[in-house]
Amino acid sequence: MRTYLFFCLSLWIGRAYADRSGVGKEKTKFTDGSMVQPRVDGTDAPYTPGGQSWTEKFLLFDNSYFTVLDDPDADPELLKMSSDRAIYRDEGFRRFAEKFRDSQDAFFESYAKAHKKLSELGSKFEPEEGIEL
Repeated sequence: MRTYLFFCLSLWIGRAYADRSGVGKEKTKFTDGSMVQPRVDGTDAPYTPGGQSWTEKFLLFDNSYFTVLDDPDADPELLKMSSDRAIYRDEGFRRFAEKFRDSQDAFFESYAKAHKKLSELGSKFEPEEGIEL
């Protein structure tokens, strides 16, 4: 489960591009360049328009992937693939998805453990100093 969470970071931080992966729209109201994307520190994050995001604020690292995914009233321009929705249908994943939907702190704690474990197993993170959005 921890490795899965680490892998998912690439999904909800960012966007899918149809011309690269065959998934997602060319652009949405969230990714067309008209909406400001905030950084954690509250400043605006510049980005290249395009693609389809899983969350409205696709450059913030938080638990919104889990809240949006479970929200039937979420904006239809947000990407919800069947493989994403499976985390709420699968018995093994559902308890984690619900836990992370309900508590950003629980999500951060699990993510930190997964990141640490991958580091201990020899995963290389590039650049070493990390990425700041």
